[in-house]
Amino acid sequence: MQDHGWGLMRRALALLGVSAAGFLGTPAADAQMRAWEDTAFISVNFGYQVGDRSFSETLPSVTIYGETATYGVNHESGEGGFFDISGGVRVWRNLAAGLGVTRFSTASGAAVTASIPHPLFFDRPRTGTFATSDLEHTQTGIHLQAVWVVPVTDQIDVSVFGGPSFFSVEQGLITSVTSAEIAAPFFEVAITGATSITVSERAVGANVGVDITYLATERLGGGFFVRYAGASVDIPAGGGSQAIDVGGVQFGIGLRARF
Repeated sequence: MQDHGWGLMRRALALLGVSAAGFLGTPAADAQMRAWEDTAFISVNFGYQVGDRSFSETLPSVTIYGETATYGVNHESGEGGFFDISGGVRVWRNLAAGLGVTRFSTASGAAVTASIPHPLFFDRPRTGTFATSDLEHTQTGIHLQAVWVVPVTDQIDVSVFGGPSFFSVEQGLITSVTSAEIAAPFFEVAITGATSITVSERAVGANVGVDITYLATERLGGGFFVRYAGASVDIPAGGGSQAIDVGGVQFGIGLRARF
């Protein structure tokens, strides 16, 4: 998943690079040498994060009818929208120190597969299944950034940024399931429900990206960014810790302010 994310990121950055090169190739070709004269910026964005996460866990086995019942759970969560706010202060020439915060939340599905002993026959387990989409996967990312701002024209800025990212991850996990017998001769069994908890973990990763800003007035405008912000986090799932990717390729559009 991480390699796929980096591939998408490279293509997105290449596209923005071509766009930036087009701007730099206009009659205002001396834009590369322009000094960035603002002292600070703020960006408020709504974005979309690409990337799926999946992992498996094994619930503790239990004894039923004198035999062992086993339970496996496969978790899946997908891509979706996120909210982002960031800002920065110029520290030297065109260089700014920036901080961004993103909040991403999506439904997390879980598919339970159980092997449950037969009440009448030894060594004749039945298979039961259960699926739920009521779990949640939530990521809060704090991104420290070094931002290099290039004023291309009086209205257009291109910014390149990167730095470390700190993620707080919340993941819903299945802790136990309940089963019920279907009418005699009990060749089928039903999984009727599951209980869950939410675990929290932290991870450290990195972010890199490009932002293009268009100022409609001297101080206000809009912009578009593409960023890769990612890390790997160990989830304390049943049967042992499971590593999953967090973050991913992120696209966003929103408001820009200069001070």
